[in-house]
Amino acid sequence: MRTLFLLLFLFLFLDAQSQEIEVDLSYKYIFANNWDKAIQSYNFSRPFLTEKQPLFIHGINGSASYIFNSENKFKQGINASYSHFSSYAENVNFVNQLNLHFLNIGYILRYENTERLRGLTTDFILSASSSALFRNVNDAPFIYDETRSKAFGIGGDLSIKTSYSFNLKNNIRLSPFIQVGYTPYLYSPNTEAVINQTRGLASPKFTGVFTSQVGLKVRVR
Repeated sequence: MRTLFLLLFLFLFLDAQSQEIEVDLSYKYIFANNWDKAIQSYNFSRPFLTEKQPLFIHGINGSASYIFNSENKFKQGINASYSHFSSYAENVNFVNQLNLHFLNIGYILRYENTERLRGLTTDFILSASSSALFRNVNDAPFIYDETRSKAFGIGGDLSIKTSYSFNLKNNIRLSPFIQVGYTPYLYSPNTEAVINQTRGLASPKFTGVFTSQVGLKVRVR
């Protein structure tokens, strides 16, 4: 989250002639099939656990965007977003928590027709996506192979974001939005080792990631 605030701070010092600066907060749903398989394998191999490890499903997302000045219906911009997901299971004398983080840096192509569809915007966002997965056991970092258990990943994401804006003041607008995204190939070779302490047994070294979001953004001209 600190990285997102830093990027937002940098956006505020960009050229004052920019079209808009935007910030948003949203609920985010995730489906990553190969990571689900790793968690399901973890649960299957530990039948003694009363509370099973949940899949990664629900999370939060925050993002900041900078839209360049243009008189055309198509505008361009840059975007940075941060997402967090957690999987938490508490059993007797054993608390296992997985924390999954995403940081995306991307390019925006925006379509906005102020004549026919005033207030409605559609963004096509192409991003470089990075992930980081950490595991804690009993509120302490889990040590595996004499180092902290962690897994990093990298891939490319394409998403579509549609919003409708309401004027609050002359230069400020509030916009509810929906967004869907897909990462066809996110390479993260150590994810299974973090989740299940195995390699290549339950899932490959990559996964596809589907996401959807519902949230609110503030647009400042």
